[in-house]
Order: sequence, then structure tokens, then C-alpha cells
Amino acid sequence: MSSMTSLWFAGLLAISWQAGTARLRQSFDLSVPDTPHATSTDAGEQVFEELHLTNFAGTPLRLARVDVVDARSGRVWASFAGDALARRFALVGPPGQEPGAVVAPGRRGVVYLEWPTQGQHPQTLEHVVTYAALPGAATDTVRGGVAAVSYELGPPLGPPLRGGPWVAIHSADWPRGHRRVFNTVDGKARIPGRFAIDWVRVDAAGRTVRGDPDVPRNALGYGAEVLAVADATVATVRDTMAESPSVAGNPKHSLDEDAGNYVTLHLDDGRYAFYEHLRPGSIRVQPGQRVHRGDELGELGFTGASTGPHLHFHVSDGPSTVGSEGRPFVLEAFDLLGRYEDMGRLGKAGWTPRPTQEAARRHDEWPAENAVVRFPD
Repeated sequence: MSSMTSLWFAGLLAISWQAGTARLRQSFDLSVPDTPHATSTDAGEQVFEELHLTNFAGTPLRLARVDVVDARSGRVWASFAGDALARRFALVGPPGQEPGAVVAPGRRGVVYLEWPTQGQHPQTLEHVVTYAALPGAATDTVRGGVAAVSYELGPPLGPPLRGGPWVAIHSADWPRGHRRVFNTVDGKARIPGRFAIDWVRVDAAGRTVRGDPDVPRNALGYGAEVLAVADATVATVRDTMAESPSVAGNPKHSLDEDAGNYVTLHLDDGRYAFYEHLRPGSIRVQPGQRVHRGDELGELGFTGASTGPHLHFHVSDGPSTVGSEGRPFVLEAFDLLGRYEDMGRLGKAGWTPRPTQEAARRHDEWPAENAVVRFPD
């Protein structure tokens, strides 16, 4: 028997053995379309990623567990099950008919993952998904979604605003938060606001407005000067959108109007910084203009798709407000005052002060969700 025939026969035996010991079945196609990104936060270094699961089976599949493992050693970096998994799961498109983390045949679900590295700096990840076919089948597992972690953060950025207190509003759990909003405008689904922050000004008592909250100009942050976070070239500007005279009366906006009046800076390191919902007539720069860190760009306002006056700020890999991937960033310095554990208290009561063991001045970090900060002079 030739060596080639021997190899063919050995392979056939191996396939026959596998077929006799494990039943092949259709299940999930697992993918991680965008690179997992590690970023430094005031809660420690964390990895942010999205695991996509497309059901190629003929029956609904219920997720029971997702493990993030080291692709080389098999070490488990993070595990999600029960409520922790359910909070991070969402279907693409309309809600499903089955309760819980269930993906119907032909549908795609996304698990939005964030987990601490604990100083270990994992390099290449794989995902192990435990699931069950409905109704009533035993659990099975599938592996896939291999991806390398990126630790690229770019140079630390300066403050986008002056003083404070400012609440850094964002949360990975919010169903319609920036973290979970895909835009598919040019043949690719992207999340521009993956690391976006909505900055809202508060006073020492946690109030966000003076007087009638339905009047945009009564917001404490209204008219605040927004600042260039780095030396950069102005890429795009829009200052043509009117502002609703009332918060409740703000109309629906098309996708291209969501950002309201905005400025985009092309940073010298290649990234793009976005400032959205600016006050009409306040923008002081124009495309092609060179700006320097700390220069005034415009003023915080209430244009576009906004539930109240605030500055939307994010960094991405391209100049489009909707057709770019959001990228992590860190701020060179801010004073951490505390955090809103319950966002229902915002505007009604003060925040939870930081634990005394935490340093007040933070360096080279991305503010964790709903942190209250003050920018140094």
C-alpha cells in the first residue's frame, strides 16, 4: 500500500470513528466581526467584544452559557450564564417569540461581552457556547469566534469640556445604548458609538436643570464650550440644524440627522473624534482648519436625536458619524468624584461618592459607566 493510500485510509478511519462517537448537527455560526478591544477604565482594564451567533439549525437554539477562553492554553477568562448572559444578549431585528436568549432558525443574536483582564493581558480568544435545541433537547457545545485582542488606545486625550461635575453616561446593559446600536449603510454593520459617552452637567445636589426641564436652555450644561481633545485637523462640520424649543417636542430624525450639529476632528494619530448635538450657530471652526488641544470648537446644545441637552463624544476609525467603527480612548486626567449606581436618581439626587481608597485624580483611563468626574484646569 502506498504512503498516499495509507494516509487516505487513516483519514477515512478517523472520520468513521468520529461519526460513530458524536452525532453531527447544524448549530451556530460563531463570529467576532470587530476586534475585541481592551481599554483602561477607572474600574480596571476590561475587554469589550461582540460575539455573533447565527442559527443554521432547523430548530430554535437556546443559549445556556458563553465561555471566553484562551485559544492556546484553554484558560477560561470569563463565563456568562443565567441573568448575566440574558442581560448581554439581543437579537438582530425584531424580538423573538421565545423568552430568554433564544435564536430562531435563520436569525442572528449578539452577545455583548465585557470582562476584566485582571492584569493578565490575554492575546487570542476563542468562545465556547453551550446551548440546547428546542424543545427539550440536551445541551451541546460549539466552539469558534477566534479573535486577537487589541490593546491600541492611541495617545491620551485632553478634556472635551471644562470643569464639572459631568456625568459620563453610558452602560453596556442598555438595550438601545450606544454600545448596541448597529448601523449598516455601506454593506457592513458597524457600531460607531461602541465607546461613546454622553456628557451631562450636574450640580452638587445632582440637579441637571434650573427651572422648567422642558426648556433646553435651562440645562446646566447648555452652552458649555466644547474643546479639541488633541491637535487635529477639522474633518467635517454641520451647523445647519435648528433646535427644538422644548425637550418633549423634539421631533424624530432621520439616520443622517441623528448627530445634529457636529464637528469631527481628524486626530494626528489617524483616529476621528466626534462632538455631536451642538448648539446652532455656535461652531467656530471649518473643514480643513488646524486646531490645537484645548481650542474651543462650539457649544453644547440640543440638536438631532437627543433626549436632552448633552455632549455626545466618541472616537472612531473613520470620518462618518454612522459608517465607522467605534474605538476605545482614554483621557489624560480627570478627577473621579463618584458614580450613579441608579440612573433613575440623575437630576433628582446626588451621586454615590467614590470609595475613599480610590484615587481622586485618574490618569490615562476611560471613565467607567455613569462615573461623575471633574476636569482639571
